[in-house]
Amino acid sequence: MLETPIIIVGGGPVGMNLALDLARYGVPTMLVNQPETTPRHPQGNSHNARTMEHYRRIGIADKIRGVGLPMDHSGDAIIVTRINGYELCRIKIPTQRERLTPGSTDLDLGPEPLQRASQMFVERILKSELDREKIIDLRFGWKLNYFEQTSDKVFAEIENVKSGKIEEVTCGFLIGCDGGQSTVRKSLGIKYSGKGGEEVDFMMGSMLSVYFEASELYSVMKTDAPWQFHSMNLDGRASIVALDGKGKFLMWAKIEAGQNVKKINPESYITGVIGEKIPIKIISSLPWQAGLSLVADKYQVGRVLLAGDAVHLFTPTGGFGMNTGVGDAENLGWKLAAWYQGWSGDKLIESYEIERRPVAIRNLAQSYELAQAKASLTVPKGIEENSKEGDQIRKEFGVEISEALKEEYFCIGIQLGARYDGSYVINTELTLPPVSSPFEYIASSYPGGRAPHLWLKDGSALFDHFGKYFTLLVLNSSQIPYETLIKAAEVRGVPLSVVVEGSTEVFDLYEFELIIIRPDQYVAWRGNKLPDDPVLLIDMVIGN
Repeated sequence: MLETPIIIVGGGPVGMNLALDLARYGVPTMLVNQPETTPRHPQGNSHNARTMEHYRRIGIADKIRGVGLPMDHSGDAIIVTRINGYELCRIKIPTQRERLTPGSTDLDLGPEPLQRASQMFVERILKSELDREKIIDLRFGWKLNYFEQTSDKVFAEIENVKSGKIEEVTCGFLIGCDGGQSTVRKSLGIKYSGKGGEEVDFMMGSMLSVYFEASELYSVMKTDAPWQFHSMNLDGRASIVALDGKGKFLMWAKIEAGQNVKKINPESYITGVIGEKIPIKIISSLPWQAGLSLVADKYQVGRVLLAGDAVHLFTPTGGFGMNTGVGDAENLGWKLAAWYQGWSGDKLIESYEIERRPVAIRNLAQSYELAQAKASLTVPKGIEENSKEGDQIRKEFGVEISEALKEEYFCIGIQLGARYDGSYVINTELTLPPVSSPFEYIASSYPGGRAPHLWLKDGSALFDHFGKYFTLLVLNSSQIPYETLIKAAEVRGVPLSVVVEGSTEVFDLYEFELIIIRPDQYVAWRGNKLPDDPVLLIDMVIGN
């Protein structure tokens, strides 16, 4: 029988990110994924600022930047009647070059701004990184048959899909990252709660996703080539996203509930959006369900945990789903590493659900609200009339669309403002924490939030100086004998690095002289004096 510390079931972006993070900590892992390859059909294409910070930590942010839209390709979302028709309004969104230019607002908030890149392309990068990690037992083309657990281990049976070969494996923890139809979640008897499946309008109900190639599309555009088109006319609604800036696109279109997808001609939907016939190559076409807002009732049963779509299902409005899943992976990875390395407290892994489930609920609520706003728009008659009346109808509808969609692409508070208040591995203070709105991020060193970002005088990011494990940030030329905290960490075997930063800019941002920052860059504790018992503080942040 094989033995491994961790089994991850599901090799999508969440499972692969978790495996890569664990490898960074030196934790051997088996990843079981039923498909033999990464997906060939595009899904999400927005990797938000927090996700890109995660990629920065594991050393692949530059590779992710290399598979997105060209640096100077327009980032705008343009709402049109048809692509060869009238522009109704436009949401101005920075290009990648503008986001990455020193002095941009994006770089003021964090070292890695949002990146537009198809999840399909990014998963290929993740897979190639996994292939190089000898510490990962990669089982693409294998499926989980069943598992059972005791108080100290999990027993699993896996099977090679092609050969039928069966292997038995034991592990310390099994993590289900196996999607919305999660075998692991269903085996645990955990159900979803929330909303989903209403047949309302665009981004609510039955949808069709079409991956196609049409290089001539650029020649019929009446506008500049944007990142995203929304088509709104009386024949229907659809959204087209540019994937590479060269002629590959992804379209989402509303279809009727129960419609036989096999009988649908995807090209007719695309032609309807464009407004005329051009050469189109359909690469793939898949149905999917929009308007989902579901969260699992539990994230853990014993030694089996869940992450990603296995515990939360989003409609893609706002691009929150995959990014919330990557946040699950970064939260769980270091905690599993602490268990493997022997310095975690009994409650550390339990804190994963306490911290991440409220974040999923918050993100789901915002995504659903954005989807409802988009679905509530009703296309008026005369929208395509070539007349003064038509011009007025388009002008008024354009204002209505702008108001409904104005916040969808700028939810920086969702990206960076997730908080872990109430977690028993975060120090609770007497004052209330600053809470970011979905559209505004408030940088603060208040425990439970992401550590504030700052560029240092040498041009480096403060984040890049943090250690792989816990970091003690010493500010304001502090004379506090912080060595007692280092010794307390040594008593518990907790890896702790020290960063001494004397600049007034950093102290003004953090406001306290001593800050303990977790491996996931979240603030666990801060103070202007040592705690009465430093060992008790260390015990708290590791869940003892």
